Amino acid sequence: MKNLFCFFIVALVLGFFCSTNLVVAEEGKELTEEEAKLAQQQLLEKIKLLKKEIRSEVTVDNGGTISGTVTCKRVRNSENVIVSLEEVAGNKYSAPAERGIVDQLNLTFVPHVIAVQKGTSIDFPNSDTVRHNLFSPPECCKQFNLGTYDVGVVKTVEFDKVCDVPLLCNVHAEMAGFVVVLKNPYFSVTGKDGVYKIENVPPGNYKINAWHEKLRTVTQDVAVASAKDVSVDFLLKKKK
Repeated sequence: MKNLFCFFIVALVLGFFCSTNLVVAEEGKELTEEEAKLAQQQLLEKIKLLKKEIRSEVTVDNGGTISGTVTCKRVRNSENVIVSLEEVAGNKYSAPAERGIVDQLNLTFVPHVIAVQKGTSIDFPNSDTVRHNLFSPPECCKQFNLGTYDVGVVKTVEFDKVCDVPLLCNVHAEMAGFVVVLKNPYFSVTGKDGVYKIENVPPGNYKINAWHEKLRTVTQDVAVASAKDVSVDFLLKKKK
């Protein structure tokens, strides 16, 4: 029952981030099994909705759209590929005010991969039933160690350098995730179907990249015309 009650408390914490309502018990009252299961289910549903893309809002007159499909070889599916433009308008964009959230639940990072614009802050709540110690490896360009913290605690990191940041846990070696920090707001994270879309792109010629944690990054050229759509597909294979 103690673990179920922890789930309820964490649900309240995550509910604060998501600004949605949860079923709550009277203060000091222990949850019934049914109430605790409901709170846990609400938590799981909220975590599924966590955003994988955090960027500043940009509006462009007569902007174009780049879309397509990424096919990944020798992995389960084409999910969590980040498609991004290398440089747009000198990459002079303000950091987003919105924070990202990467939760910890059932000994996993959720979402497993998150793409953010440079300068984004990410909250790392612990919604699990055990303690975690989240860190990035020493050789990473954004090295940090949040120390061991308990259920219901939230810690925050600002990602101010452009790079791929592995997420690890000192307590649970099987946990792994990625924060991919990008130079501008023009990026998209694929779902299991491999589909992506990048909108509001100023007319011009660009380099477009497709990144996957286990596969070789592919770069292509793309020309975007005013108020037009252009299709660019990718095939990603294993790294040599």
